[in-house]
Amino acid sequence: MELFFDTKWIDRIAGVRRILGKPVKEPAPVLKPDRPWESGGVYSFYWTFWDTEVRKFKMWYRSRVPRYLTLRRWNDPIDQTESSETVPTELQYYVCYAESRDGFAWTKPDLRICTFQGSADNNILYPSAPNAGTIIKDPDDPDPAKRYKAVTFTFEPASRVPVRGDDSRGVCVTYSPDGLRWPAGPKLVMSTTDLTDSNLPFPTRDPHTHKWVLYMRPRVHPKRRFIGFSESDDFEHWSYPRMLLTPNARDSEFIEFYGLSTVYVKPYYVGLLWLFHNHPAYSPMTTELVYSRDGQHYDRVMPGTEFLPLGAAGQFDSRQIVPMGLIPRGDELFIYYYGANYDHGADRGQPISPPQTVPGEQQTNGIGLARLRQGMFCGYRADFEGMLETKYVTNYGGPGPRVLAQIDQDGSLQAEILDHYGHVLPGWEREKCRIVPQDDGTIGFAWGDQSLAGQLDDQSPEGGRVQRVIKLRFFLRQAQIFGFSVGVEA
Repeated sequence: MELFFDTKWIDRIAGVRRILGKPVKEPAPVLKPDRPWESGGVYSFYWTFWDTEVRKFKMWYRSRVPRYLTLRRWNDPIDQTESSETVPTELQYYVCYAESRDGFAWTKPDLRICTFQGSADNNILYPSAPNAGTIIKDPDDPDPAKRYKAVTFTFEPASRVPVRGDDSRGVCVTYSPDGLRWPAGPKLVMSTTDLTDSNLPFPTRDPHTHKWVLYMRPRVHPKRRFIGFSESDDFEHWSYPRMLLTPNARDSEFIEFYGLSTVYVKPYYVGLLWLFHNHPAYSPMTTELVYSRDGQHYDRVMPGTEFLPLGAAGQFDSRQIVPMGLIPRGDELFIYYYGANYDHGADRGQPISPPQTVPGEQQTNGIGLARLRQGMFCGYRADFEGMLETKYVTNYGGPGPRVLAQIDQDGSLQAEILDHYGHVLPGWEREKCRIVPQDDGTIGFAWGDQSLAGQLDDQSPEGGRVQRVIKLRFFLRQAQIFGFSVGVEA
């Protein structure tokens, strides 16, 4: 299916406008703070994915509780013993684990790994610094001890691989056999000499290059956030991050790119870009849709337009939306995100400002879920009479033309077939077309009692069959179209 991220396969349009798909949010967080060690909130700055081996959704998230942060080593047990070694904050952070069978109802199992206030009945894995990290599963690693991999930012690496500079802080990796117990300390793989604390990996090896990919934020002075691209063969030795996505002259001077969450939806790499509005008076986090055909170069689909809009006043996600898990499930894409009703707080040329909420509201946050029909990322809509004509394509047999589209109750969608001269083929006019809904949710077409499947080919002089080059022309009214295919997909 060719999706309409761009105009690569579009020749002409008339009477249509560009649109984004509309993910449907669950009305309330699917995971919210309800345990003593979550009294300061929960954050999805780690990862969520569907584990095919055990048929469960798994989520690693960060919680916090108001108190002084006691400095500990990576594997020190958690307790409430105060220490003279504290940093000047009133928040202690933890990495926690939850799971779900359906993606909606989540349980927080008692793991009995760490103690909190004298009890091991909790879902805490280990204490965390107040920086983001990501956990992924690699079922193909031949070493069982490295089936789960974590990328995080830390001040206390236990070991290091060769890195530039002398800074002992930065992006680190570590490993686990089960995702719960992490026996080895973090290895420093890139220091803050080269980058800041963004460390979001592509969730699997790149399907084309078979390398690991990290989306980092290269260091610049003064600090301006943008997305960098780094790759590795072994998850430890990473290329110097090159610029991948950066704000341009059409963006507000306060826009910075904070992170990028991605998924492979064949044949596209689809991403949700985090936009930080670094303004002292109002500093929300919003999202934009980006895509790539090769995984090496990304384009913004509709710059300046939110893909997953902030919630209305009074909702938990009215000031921040930070997507972390993009998970294909059946005919939908599940989008898990951190939402908050207070903004990030600005740091443009000043100490970071306190987060602000809507006047009169108490600060709240949680992990939300939005769902989008697979493939309906962006497309074209006609409110009245519209037309979209493809470039020349070849029908390689099979089911004929299909589209991914939505038709309003009083709307319509028709198609006609053009030959290599641009003339409508007799018998394949729009007036004879009827739509044929398919089991996979796409829409097929038939003309009279026939369909295109296997019919549009010519006899070659040698007696063989030659597939005919054709164009597809779609007519839509009160409808929207997101992509098309013709014949058998390669």
